[in-house]
Amino acid sequence: MDYKALGLVAGIEIHQQLDTKEKLFCHCPTTLREIAEHNGEFSRYLRATVSEMGEIDRAAKEEMKSDRMFRYYAYDTTCLVENDEEPPAPVNNEALSVCLTIGKMFGMTPVPQVHTMRKLVIDGSNTSGFQRTALVAFNGALPNGGLIETICLEEEAAQRVKDEVFSLDRLGIPLIEITTSPCMHT
Repeated sequence: MDYKALGLVAGIEIHQQLDTKEKLFCHCPTTLREIAEHNGEFSRYLRATVSEMGEIDRAAKEEMKSDRMFRYYAYDTTCLVENDEEPPAPVNNEALSVCLTIGKMFGMTPVPQVHTMRKLVIDGSNTSGFQRTALVAFNGALPNGGLIETICLEEEAAQRVKDEVFSLDRLGIPLIEITTSPCMHT
């Protein structure tokens, strides 16, 4: 394939776990555990919900047709937030500070107020059926001239153990998401 003739232009999205003391929306430690250490488990079905625009996402509708029951392994280092049995706490300030610092390094504009958005995810990787994400900064640049469009702070997904089984130790660990502009050419 002749990529130059194709005129491919691409950007990338980079995710990196942040080395914080606590998870993004609770005070649980970010300790990764061995699967054999789990001390509880529960099961649930995830269902798509109607969006703010009054529609159900087509991909979520298809996923829902599989009617899968997901099983989750809990630990003495996870809590009711990961189980989706308690509302999330305010965002982890340590994680937010790291994102703002990185945004400053790229000369980005921080958003005036950070709002947490919910992305519908019913593949079992999040007990709530949503991944929480917050836009932190936008419009930055790399030293080589490449552009950074956004920095977001989001929660890590649960680790898939097998098929419909997930481990909750990783769920909620803060992630930074850095998105470049489509500045890579063939």
